[in-house]
Amino acid sequence: MANMEKKQYVDPGWPQHTPGGGHPVTEMISKIAGASSPYGDDLEFPVPPEELTYVHPYTRINR
Repeated sequence: MANMEKKQYVDPGWPQHTPGGGHPVTEMISKIAGASSPYGDDLEFPVPPEELTYVHPYTRINR
């Protein structure tokens, strides 16, 4: 156990292969700042209430 070789650290957040051998896209060269939205980059927040399908629940108390 004392002579075990340690494995090299690999950063899983940095891609191994990028197109053209360049750097991965960062906020410096991206068209928008920050991470992409999981809902798509063309959706603007806040969404107007008329476009939401949310219905607030109503509870009638038994008396």
